[in-house]
Amino acid sequence: MKSYDAIFFDLDHTLWDYETNSKLTLEELHSEFGLYTTFGITTDQFLRTFNKVNHTLWDKYNRGEIDRDDIRTQRFQQILSRYYVEDDALTQSLSIEYIRQCPTKTSLFPYALDILHYLQEKYPLYILTNGFDDVQDVKLSASSLKSFFRDVITSETTGHRKPSREIFHHAVECAQVEPARCLMIGDNLQADIAGALNAGLHAAFFNPNNARHSLTPQFEITCLSEVRNIL
Repeated sequence: MKSYDAIFFDLDHTLWDYETNSKLTLEELHSEFGLYTTFGITTDQFLRTFNKVNHTLWDKYNRGEIDRDDIRTQRFQQILSRYYVEDDALTQSLSIEYIRQCPTKTSLFPYALDILHYLQEKYPLYILTNGFDDVQDVKLSASSLKSFFRDVITSETTGHRKPSREIFHHAVECAQVEPARCLMIGDNLQADIAGALNAGLHAAFFNPNNARHSLTPQFEITCLSEVRNIL
């Protein structure tokens, strides 16, 4: 097992179960706004289209092609337009309610709390995320995660987004440690793993779906419980 001076965690899709929490929120909004009775959009269509649009927008955000407001204003507009619904008031309401409700959901990946209790006694822990300050703070508080971490470092506060070297260098400076003495644990091959390795950190790829890839991080795990085997 290897020892480090600081451990950095991604939040969404690594500790906080974005897919489950988002699905629950979207199901509630689909019912609340009568998307089937008014427009004939089924729950499955709404969820499937959201996932496609959201993934594309976040990919563009991570590449620096769009900003936070673009995601929030375009997401539901693009979804509804695929069903020939043009209603600015509705898209704005859906966006506001999604941003308000989704972060309050509390589903975590299996063993998330167990592994954080285990690591907290051994290492300084930090969140390093491309998520937005206000949203990530609500997620951490609602899910009882906030107390585990010494600091939450976001792309908003640093002005840089993973996988840029700058956000990782900012993170290690905050932790007052050397890059090679830090481990980044995350699910995104480019933002978390390639970004960390390129900045001189070690990386553990959280790969619950056994996705195939060509990167060579120091560690790869399919379940958070496996962190005990490497730390």
